[in-house]
Amino acid sequence: MMCLCSCLFSGIAFVVISYYFLDWVLRLFKVGQFSEKYVFITGCDSGFGKDLAIRLDKLGFHVFAGCLTDDGCQFLSSSCSNNLFALKVDVTKSDSIESAYNTVKFKLPSNNALWAVVNNAGIAGPTAVVEMFTRKEVINTCEVNLFGPIEVAQTFLPLLRQSKGRLVNMVSVMGRCPAVSAPYSVSKFGMEAFTDVIRREVSDFGVDVIAIEPGFFRTTILDESRFFASIKDSHEKAPEEVRQAYGATYVEDCCKIIKGVVANSSPDTYKVVDAYIHAITSKYPRCRYLVGFDAKFIFVPLYLLPEKIMDWIMKFQEKRLLSNGERLA
Repeated sequence: MMCLCSCLFSGIAFVVISYYFLDWVLRLFKVGQFSEKYVFITGCDSGFGKDLAIRLDKLGFHVFAGCLTDDGCQFLSSSCSNNLFALKVDVTKSDSIESAYNTVKFKLPSNNALWAVVNNAGIAGPTAVVEMFTRKEVINTCEVNLFGPIEVAQTFLPLLRQSKGRLVNMVSVMGRCPAVSAPYSVSKFGMEAFTDVIRREVSDFGVDVIAIEPGFFRTTILDESRFFASIKDSHEKAPEEVRQAYGATYVEDCCKIIKGVVANSSPDTYKVVDAYIHAITSKYPRCRYLVGFDAKFIFVPLYLLPEKIMDWIMKFQEKRLLSNGERLA
């Protein structure tokens, strides 16, 4: 019996090790001719989008860098080679997305197609408990983080079918384990669902759909001053009964927790850009890229726990972050 169990364990171990080794080897293969491939990216004004546009340009890709502002366009145009074309795109407006599509299609060589679309644009949304934000704030957050990316995908998919290329969506591990405010979490849960559904729908066309799921990284979206302003604004607009229910120290406590979150976030933003690069350049990309220690070893394991245990751990973490925030204040 012991011999049988030992053989079974050895067999399972061999299969698992072989699987992960083969998976690792397959990810090493790259698509050819970067200089002939065109990529469209949204949200290139700052953060991951800007860094990705610059990295792809250095690798020799032709990049259509979608920016919300003139300053974003001017910075990338002056910082990169002639292979990068910066254009203004507001993913909350259908006519802006359509205009970007027409520009990209017009500038593509007749013998080439768009290799990848990167849905990178995103905002944090209001930082408040559910009773303190408005319907409009939820809609505004979802417009940028969910509805806009869906429409970008719908609009650009004909070009990706031609190239058998990639649709790469910025999701977030918060789309699996909601540890932040509801509007952002809701938008990212929606992106998780959308990414899974469209991946299956377009697989027969040879199009890969990939989710990037980072944890907390120190980018412009994780801006303390913006969070503090959002907390105070939501609190001031809330009904008096709601303010009383959450206590006189609500704003102060939230600000301390934010300080703790920012202090514990990773400064290694290049890891997210590396995941983007791999998703775009690998011949066999992953369906999902978990990026960051917290994403891999905190939030996904939390998501797999029974809900009551997950809730208790998150409450405990809030108290720890509150304590950290007091020391950082």
